[in-house]
Amino acid sequence: MDVAVWLTGLTALAGVWFGGMLSSRAQDRAWQREEARIWREARRATYGGLVAAVRQYRTYVMGPHAEIEVWTNRTNHRLIPGIGADGARFQEGMEAAFVNVQLMARDQETIDHAYFLTSIARRVAVARAVHGAGQVPEDLNESLFMAERAFINSARRDLGLANVRESPFSVELRQFDARLQRAHRDHDPDSTSEPNT
Repeated sequence: MDVAVWLTGLTALAGVWFGGMLSSRAQDRAWQREEARIWREARRATYGGLVAAVRQYRTYVMGPHAEIEVWTNRTNHRLIPGIGADGARFQEGMEAAFVNVQLMARDQETIDHAYFLTSIARRVAVARAVHGAGQVPEDLNESLFMAERAFINSARRDLGLANVRESPFSVELRQFDARLQRAHRDHDPDSTSEPNT
């Protein structure tokens, strides 16, 4: 009889211990999923913040009133944009967003694409200072958009998402653009060049 009492007590204790282990593991998994979700959302916000900061920087430097000087880096003879006081917040915002990507990205590929994107944005600013408002070479402008897409795709891979593909409507959009450009020239015959957008 004493053995039956002991076995009943031990069985109950083993059941409580086993149930506690299962509950603890379930709580650990739930906590890990929640932690992963929070980090994923933080990375998504960080990546979106860089794209937004680069777009704001580009909008400023392409504007007609942008104050940009060009300096030479003595180490590698690369030209560096010196942004005036009214646009410094855009430069600082882009640089801070890049640092945030460096802190949050899980892989080097995303950091490399962020670096290339911000580097091209700075070169667009130099081109704007050298060539003037509305005169940035189209290939440099296109390089910025391609660098943005490459960064977005790298960020999406880091987040476990599929790549964004080229617009399936590019032919239609070019046709609309051609019609709008003709209408613009007809409406304003003095326009000899279009601003880069």
